[in-house]
Amino acid sequence: MPKQKLWLKKRTTRGRDDRGISRKVVGKPELSRKNAVRELYKNQKWYSHFLLKFVACALLGLIWLEVGFAINLFGHSISIFPLGFILGLLILPLERVAKYRLVEFMILFAVATVSFFWPIGIIL
Repeated sequence: MPKQKLWLKKRTTRGRDDRGISRKVVGKPELSRKNAVRELYKNQKWYSHFLLKFVACALLGLIWLEVGFAINLFGHSISIFPLGFILGLLILPLERVAKYRLVEFMILFAVATVSFFWPIGIIL
């Protein structure tokens, strides 16, 4: 038997139950208050972790470094550098999931761009 059919055989019952429903899943825990609270705690933990990363990326995008002299670059004088953006670009590859890494990069880029044009941010 293929591996998939063995898994299906272990996880389901054959035939029909008293309500006429076939292939009832065996071994799946019933939804109880304890299981519901456990699932809610797992989701809250995951969402709070994501929110912490979101805030950290936003704060990194707001950090700028101001130097005492102006540098002429392409005809424009620049005296501040996006230090937090550069640090964020170095830290972001440590994220394991590519989809989350892309979201964090978008947040970092958007906040750094907005803080460049508007007078918000942290200047060191």
